[in-house]
Amino acid sequence: MSETPIAPAAPISPWADPPVSEAATGAKQQSRLSTFLWGFVSTLLLAGWISWQMHSWLWGLAAVAGVFVHEFGHVLVINWAGSGPSRIRIIPFFGGVATMERPPESELKGVLIALAGPVFGLLAALPFFALAAWTAEPAWLTGAFVIAGFNLLNLAPAPPLDGSKALGPVLAKVHPMLERAALLVIGLLAVAWTFSRGSWLVPLFIGLSVFASLRTARLRPAARVLTWSEWAVCLALYGVALMLCAGVLLFATGGTGLSPKFFSFGSFGGAR
Repeated sequence: MSETPIAPAAPISPWADPPVSEAATGAKQQSRLSTFLWGFVSTLLLAGWISWQMHSWLWGLAAVAGVFVHEFGHVLVINWAGSGPSRIRIIPFFGGVATMERPPESELKGVLIALAGPVFGLLAALPFFALAAWTAEPAWLTGAFVIAGFNLLNLAPAPPLDGSKALGPVLAKVHPMLERAALLVIGLLAVAWTFSRGSWLVPLFIGLSVFASLRTARLRPAARVLTWSEWAVCLALYGVALMLCAGVLLFATGGTGLSPKFFSFGSFGGAR
């Protein structure tokens, strides 16, 4: 009776992925679950804190919903532009941010990615307009007011806001120093304005971002620069995004009785 020969194991390529044990797989799944739960809980706490600061649960609901719809707009265009796959990464107590696997290949795509968040984010205001119309209760428009104001502020050309990424290449096309000068001036004005409204957290965040941006040799990854025709398109799209956000904000303001000046983040990280 002959013994069954034992076939030698196939050599493992040094470029092959290492074998994953069941314990490692289970630990990875548990880590993802804990990350999700922590992100979910921190988001609820963020919504609760905003609601407490502004004395209205609608502010917390609208702020959190608006952030995630805004970031989903970035995700869609990041994937379209070939910089994905993208997903929304939850940042505890700060909402979320759209991830990017690689920088866009052209400044035009970078501008489109930046503008996608504020424009797409306005869709989060639609349920609040619908509820206000259905219930004949203008209080629901507060949610639309918060969302429109958040997206309008995000278009300010001060880092790390989307406006600096959308308008920066447009200014740099005219002259590289024009972009840096504009970021410095607008950043300082944003810091002074938010601080004058009684906030310390927002101006600190903007100030640190401006300082970090101006210290870098390049304000954005290397990419194909705008042509003059693309420059005109980007400038026009930035203007359209501004008008859309401002229009929704003013429309919501008419029903809430709030003033656009109220959206100053004066209560966030400052005196109440």
